[in-house]
Amino acid sequence: MNKYAIVKNNVVVNVVEYDEQPSTPPSGFENGHIAIQAEVVSIGWVYADGQFTDPNPPEKIQIYPPKSLTDMILDNPTELAKLKKALAALEVA
Repeated sequence: MNKYAIVKNNVVVNVVEYDEQPSTPPSGFENGHIAIQAEVVSIGWVYADGQFTDPNPPEKIQIYPPKSLTDMILDNPTELAKLKKALAALEVA
């Protein structure tokens, strides 16, 4: 089975599976619709220049490794000053 996008006015309006490419769109989709083979496509995608494009692609999230306690302290001068003061107090005691 192959997946086909039913396209009208360059927008995917339905997705169907056929054993072979149909010569006409499915019943109810005749007027101005075309069937184009596509493995990865969903309703609402845009078809232009022979390519399907998701008009609302998922947001890419950048994940950074967590900072070490040392890096967090060194990145924050106020916290570094507090740590130095606390260490100095310990050395006096």
